[in-house]
Amino acid sequence: MDNKINLNTYMNKNIILLLTVLGCVLSSCFQQYNNDDKFRKGWSVEWEENFDDQLDQTSWSKIPSGKHHMYRYMSDSSALYVLEDGNLILKGIANPLDDKRLPFLTGGILREGVKANETKRIEARVRINAKVGASPYIALVPDTGEDNIIIDIIDQYGNDEFVYQSVTSEYTTTQGMPDNPPSSALVSVNPMEYHIYGVEKYPDSIVFYVDGTRTKKYPRIPTDIPGQFPFNDMDMNLLIGLRLSKDTDQAVLPAEVYIDWVRYYEPQTEETSK
Repeated sequence: MDNKINLNTYMNKNIILLLTVLGCVLSSCFQQYNNDDKFRKGWSVEWEENFDDQLDQTSWSKIPSGKHHMYRYMSDSSALYVLEDGNLILKGIANPLDDKRLPFLTGGILREGVKANETKRIEARVRINAKVGASPYIALVPDTGEDNIIIDIIDQYGNDEFVYQSVTSEYTTTQGMPDNPPSSALVSVNPMEYHIYGVEKYPDSIVFYVDGTRTKKYPRIPTDIPGQFPFNDMDMNLLIGLRLSKDTDQAVLPAEVYIDWVRYYEPQTEETSK
């Protein structure tokens, strides 16, 4: 009798162990499938960038420095653009030249081609080495250089465990209408982990996503107040980078943004679905 009990106990323990291991394997495969799966209902991939070998400088350029706070410390130094383990790592560092006029150097990349009057979906799989005083971002900005029009796919600050997804325009700033309709959403995430941040641009709305979940929609509304929805009327560029405050403590640096991939989708048609 005791031998039978011991045998049953042994078999039960081994079955439980086998199921546990199998569950872990299936979970791992499911996560990998989610990370690599390109299928989005109603969309087809127009292009993708996986950063496996090198930065394709025929498609991407380094964000030039400028007066706007997003570009203030931008540099083309190779130290700020590191390809490692299938990621492009953008860095924010203290300037090694100890230049008081330029205390920091930051990396950022730009890609043109988000055309006016087109419906598109953009996704990027990213994780952030969050640091106080650093603000990584993924954004669409006009190719004309206007700095009062932005679609922020994400904007993350310091050690915050959330990101902002928002739109900025004359309507939300100069005209003082950020809440009608609400122009931003705060989304709880752990930025130190990989997340898929996305946006869909339509003629009448901007729709934001995190990990495939819709987080916010900003619509075009009937109004006589100018500048409410300029986003469909202009060509835009995709920017991924980080900015540092002039008060950032150099001791906490480097700050880093790890970009696993970027995908650009177009609406699926009978031809693209073949």
